[in-house]
Amino acid sequence: MATQKAPSKKSATKKIAAKNAETTDHHQAHANIRLIALNQLELSPNNVRKVAPLDADDAELLASIKTLGIKQNLVVHEDTKGKFFVVAGGRRLKALQTLAEQGDLNKDYSVPCLVEDKETATLSSTTENAQRAAMHPADEFAAFAAMIDEGRTESEIATTFGVPESKVRRRLKLARVAPEIFEAYRLGEITLECVMAFTLTDHHDRQMTVWNAIKEQHHYNQHIIKRMLTETSYSASSKLGQFVGVEAYEKAGGAIMRDLFSERDTTYFENPELVERLALAKLTETAKAYEADWKWIDTHLDLEHGALRSFGSVEPQELSYDHPLLIELETVNAREEELAKIGDERDPTDEEAKEYETIEQRLRDIDDEIELAKPFSDEHRAIAGVVITIGWHGETQITRGLVRPEDMPGRDANDDTDDISAGFNAPMSSTPAPVSDPAAAMRKAEGMPNSLADDLRTARHHILRAHLAADYDVAFDAMLYSMAKKALANCYVDVLPLDVSLTSYYAPNADKLLTGSVADRMLIALKEGLNLDWVDLEQPSDFKAMCLLSVEDKQNLFAWAAATALKGQLSSDNRPSAVVEELGSRMDVDVAACWRPTVANYWGSVTKAHIALIAGEIISDDFAEERSAEKKIDAAAAMEPAFAENALEAAGLEKAVALKTARWLPKGMEFAEANVVDEMIDDKTPAENSDPEDALPAFLAADTAA
Repeated sequence: MATQKAPSKKSATKKIAAKNAETTDHHQAHANIRLIALNQLELSPNNVRKVAPLDADDAELLASIKTLGIKQNLVVHEDTKGKFFVVAGGRRLKALQTLAEQGDLNKDYSVPCLVEDKETATLSSTTENAQRAAMHPADEFAAFAAMIDEGRTESEIATTFGVPESKVRRRLKLARVAPEIFEAYRLGEITLECVMAFTLTDHHDRQMTVWNAIKEQHHYNQHIIKRMLTETSYSASSKLGQFVGVEAYEKAGGAIMRDLFSERDTTYFENPELVERLALAKLTETAKAYEADWKWIDTHLDLEHGALRSFGSVEPQELSYDHPLLIELETVNAREEELAKIGDERDPTDEEAKEYETIEQRLRDIDDEIELAKPFSDEHRAIAGVVITIGWHGETQITRGLVRPEDMPGRDANDDTDDISAGFNAPMSSTPAPVSDPAAAMRKAEGMPNSLADDLRTARHHILRAHLAADYDVAFDAMLYSMAKKALANCYVDVLPLDVSLTSYYAPNADKLLTGSVADRMLIALKEGLNLDWVDLEQPSDFKAMCLLSVEDKQNLFAWAAATALKGQLSSDNRPSAVVEELGSRMDVDVAACWRPTVANYWGSVTKAHIALIAGEIISDDFAEERSAEKKIDAAAAMEPAFAENALEAAGLEKAVALKTARWLPKGMEFAEANVVDEMIDDKTPAENSDPEDALPAFLAADTAA
């Protein structure tokens, strides 16, 4: 700022023809404002402010005066020697004197002063300090935001008010919370700490969701608000956050939430699906290095405690003595011993202490590298696999040489020995521990909640069970296989297609999902055809009566009973039973003919992004754009007729498109290589090919017709 030339003493004490129009005080109303040289001003002993303000406050005042000049006059009284004592405005005087010492102002800079009688000095000083109303922080925050709107930069504002740019950013964050929350703070209905918590996200709708949920409660604080805002987010310091990294997450378009008011660097990843997708992609990339050498590779975002206890393991071979890692280990160990000996004899230098710490870390790293470098035999790799997951500190964690229960070296059915193959370690637990499900994580990332996967699994299981209950040959083979494997090889139940204890599959939402479905009517018809006259008889009469049933009646009962033990799965599940998939393929189970996606069973549960994706892939880009522009409920409603059995009439689609949509199924629902009737051979949709009365499958329809 340009400095002002020193006025003459005469001009410095010249009266100006203006009265103070902003006060009604009797003395000030008749006093004059004069321009007085700075070097003629001193702080009056009658100034009542004794407690000094904070240095930060003085710095802000100093910056403001330097940039904008002094905007408010001082109040002074004159002594007999021509000096003027400041009774109100001591901080302004100090700021002016500091600027003069720094060379930013002339020492005789003209300062506007209101001159009073000495006897009123204490009264004026008290009045100015006690009656001045502090600006509400909300008004200050809003003022900062207004300056930005007017085109000022954060740097300019920081310079003007003498504060760090970080403080300007924090005030702007507070000013930009949802208007209703900001007004609640202005009215004293919410604390500043709570407003700070809301600044974690810039999305007003998310802020308002939390505010509406808590504002009627009597007990809430900033910690509750932060928890609610971040409960679906990942912290950058979490193991998943460290594994993905801020840079990779932001590069992929992820939104960041930063707590500007935390003493620690607190950052949150706002898009959990993106975090999980990036983490899975990184794990999958790591897995590629092992795919060619091992029987299987599993990648997991997380593993529950003890998840690997049900695996057996094979031991690796030792490294040759001349392996580079072993040579380095010997060298580093020798240097560590030298440094330790120095430490015993004298205090090590800073360089030696730092080297010792580096060596300690290198020794730990070498141990890990040696374990990963140890080779496995071809025979062991043929039965074993690798689990790749994320460690507690965000590092990649690789466990090699694990053997699944079904691959464990077993005993021959005619061999009574319990010998275990050399180099094989039996599992520590006979009960498979739960592990995280990468398939579930991938479904979530694609917009399909796990609850919907449960529903799809239930519907698919019901369809397969209905077919199995009607097919004695397949049911017999499945049951015989399960019993034989269990009896002869002591297989874990998890690897068998049927639970030989005949435990019925728990079907979530069964009544809502299955009642009236094609599979449901199939099962009802089959059960009505069973010969159950023997069931209610007393023992052993019931057993004798069952033994007298015809072969056909026994076969029907066997198939029905076997089907009750069928396991539910999607082919896209983590480690699905290959035998269950084979059952469906062998019976040519046509899931699309038995189940169509509706708002209730599918479209209403997936994300709108998933709806748009499927619409674009199967129908057209225009159809997808229309769905993207709609509300979720409307988009879901539009998808139901488009993917119905009669899509041609229901949605007005072109015939070629309707042929595709009427057969489309979500990932994991169909059975591979099932020889279903090709509805496109005669260029007719399933609705055109089907019986108008929506009859049961042919093999049942023939029976009922008879």
